[in-house]
Amino acid sequence: MFDLFVAFRSIQPTQMEQLSKYIENKNFILWVFEPDAELEAWWSQFETDHPQEKRNILLARKVLLKFRTSNKSLAEEEKIQLLSKILMQIEEKQHSGKNRGLIIGLFKYAAVAMLFFSMGALLFYKQNHFNPQFLTQKLSEPIPENSAKLIRANGQDILLKENKSILRYQTDGKLVVNNDTLNADSLIPGPEMAMNQLIIPYGKTSEVLLPDGTKVLLNAGSRLVYPDNFTGKTREVLLVGEAFFDVKHDQSHPFIVQVSDLRVKVLGTRFNISAYPSDNLIETVLTEGKVRMEKNNSGLFDKTTELIPDQMATFDRITGETNIRLVDTDNYTLWTKGLLQFESTDLQRITKRLERFYNIRLEFSHPLLGGLRISGKMELKEDKDEILDRIASAAAVKIVKKEEGLYEIIK
Repeated sequence: MFDLFVAFRSIQPTQMEQLSKYIENKNFILWVFEPDAELEAWWSQFETDHPQEKRNILLARKVLLKFRTSNKSLAEEEKIQLLSKILMQIEEKQHSGKNRGLIIGLFKYAAVAMLFFSMGALLFYKQNHFNPQFLTQKLSEPIPENSAKLIRANGQDILLKENKSILRYQTDGKLVVNNDTLNADSLIPGPEMAMNQLIIPYGKTSEVLLPDGTKVLLNAGSRLVYPDNFTGKTREVLLVGEAFFDVKHDQSHPFIVQVSDLRVKVLGTRFNISAYPSDNLIETVLTEGKVRMEKNNSGLFDKTTELIPDQMATFDRITGETNIRLVDTDNYTLWTKGLLQFESTDLQRITKRLERFYNIRLEFSHPLLGGLRISGKMELKEDKDEILDRIASAAAVKIVKKEEGLYEIIK
């Protein structure tokens, strides 16, 4: 544990900024831990084209491999405890006011540690708390850049090239994908109760009508894992990213949404969950009905949290605390209608949504600019440059295009 902390302290804040573009890159993480021929070829060519980056790439690899070296022989619960102790040390250092630039970087790497621990086997779960079928899913499957993808329970891959893909499971067992019907009897047989995985890249969205009649609107950069048919006493799905759920009421079979640290249990209701791996906060917003939330690791979170309409529960992954407050739900759900509404919201949170919706990258010339608060409402279907101009005007900043897909926010 202390070796990890000492290793981070040896890295200067300026170096952290140079390394962050690699350590926060999921494809880079996959290349380090689960390399294949395609990833090897891509990063080899990248190093050839950018020789000045070789030192940063080497150091970023060392940082990530430090997590594996320090934890390869630990049990799942020991890994969670180790990371918790690291985060506690970071929090204590931050409260002391010393080495503030270093601490900001440490939080960034701690978030990467969480992502690493949760990849593949989802080590933040206790297996007896959720459907063990989720453990078999390859959540490290790369998100396609241009097309959404459905990995069917039988292993069949279906590319979804539309900006918004629409999937419907019919009562006869057939699946309709963007008006094309797939006959179940023409598919390769798969294992009983195997899961489907719907992967949505940045710049795309999807709408899914599940076999039980529940509608799910999946936002950009998200994944949904679900079965062909719900069996047993509960209806369970796994979410990585953001989705709006309109759950079909079934008193006898509660609907459960699993995310990285929490599970949300409902009977029939409408709510939004945002649980991107790169965000420290998990936000659950209720528009109708009632939901009950609990932490997957009950040893650290014994109580349950209930929401009523117009409430939002914000769970902090680092502190383990949940905060509940009344909100204007439109600020968190209008993305389902192609709108973005915000009220006195940090510019950094707004730019994250824009990055995911338009598949672009926005950088701040100074970290403090991310704390600027603005209010407004706009249609995301508009041209992205027009949207960026309006955001810049509202925040009294300039947004400059540096290269294709990359913008810088300056004062």
